Amino acid sequence: MHAGYTNKLLAPFALAIALGPWAMAAIANDIADARFTERKEEGWFFYNETYEEEPEIVEPPPPEPPPTVTVVEPPKPQEMAPAPSEPPPPLSAEWMRENLPKYMDRAWNDPSPENVQAFFTLQRYAMDRSGEFAEVAQKVTMGNAMLDESSRRPFSTFAAQDLDRFAGQQRTALLDKIASTAGLFVIYSSECRLCQTMAPVLAHLNGQFEMTPISMDGKDLPGAPFPRMRPDQGHAEQLGVQALPAIYLVSQEAEFIPLAQGATSLTELRERIVLGAMQMGLVTQEEYNRTRTVNNLHLNLAKQPINLESNPDDPTGFIDPAVLIQSLQIPAPSSLSPERR
Repeated sequence: MHAGYTNKLLAPFALAIALGPWAMAAIANDIADARFTERKEEGWFFYNETYEEEPEIVEPPPPEPPPTVTVVEPPKPQEMAPAPSEPPPPLSAEWMRENLPKYMDRAWNDPSPENVQAFFTLQRYAMDRSGEFAEVAQKVTMGNAMLDESSRRPFSTFAAQDLDRFAGQQRTALLDKIASTAGLFVIYSSECRLCQTMAPVLAHLNGQFEMTPISMDGKDLPGAPFPRMRPDQGHAEQLGVQALPAIYLVSQEAEFIPLAQGATSLTELRERIVLGAMQMGLVTQEEYNRTRTVNNLHLNLAKQPINLESNPDDPTGFIDPAVLIQSLQIPAPSSLSPERR
């Protein structure tokens, strides 16, 4: 800056100090005018204004995603392969069940002398062992009423026939007793072929029992075996009849026991009448047992009180044979009643 220009600026300040505050304003204006005159070469741009830069808008960073939680499953325990089971002892029952068919298949597929002889040798062994079992079975059942099946039903023809004859006589006598306190309802249709087939059987019973024939179509069967038949008036629906002919045992108290829905033989129908009468309480268990073709019905293991405990040392609960025999004994009766003949 020139020295003369500086002196021009300082001179008014010195004067202003002397003149006081009102002169300071005037001096400031003179200085401004002098600066404007000195900078006239800059034209309209002499201001050189400085503009403040607008602050840059910084977008906030996107929120961080939540941390991913990974569930780590505990490792599964490895399943231990089952230990191979030991094969059954040679020639035992289990061994024969598993291997005898294999020897037979091998002999069939490859009928060499060795394969065929091996199969027949095992077969011979099995037959001999079965023979030993049968011989011992005969010894242990002989004279043992509980185990000897002949004590229930005779093996001899003459004894079996006599038992059948006796049971038939008892059944006939019992049927006469039942007929005095119960009757039969027979529901049929004239167009039912099985009903026509059953007509002779029903006619036979009609002479012994008071029979009430109910016709579904209001007609009698061919040959008119039921001249006093009645048309169905809802009886079949009330009894739930699903097949014809339907036969019911009816007590004097109007209790119905279904005997058959379909064709049955005369012998079977008579047996069912006796069984139905026992259910009604018209005959006793003892009377019913006399009509059966077996003896000694009291020798029934399934009806005996059993006091047995499984063997905890055996996975299948196998019980020692001696303990089993001792626990499954039936005490001897004090007397033999007629149904124990």
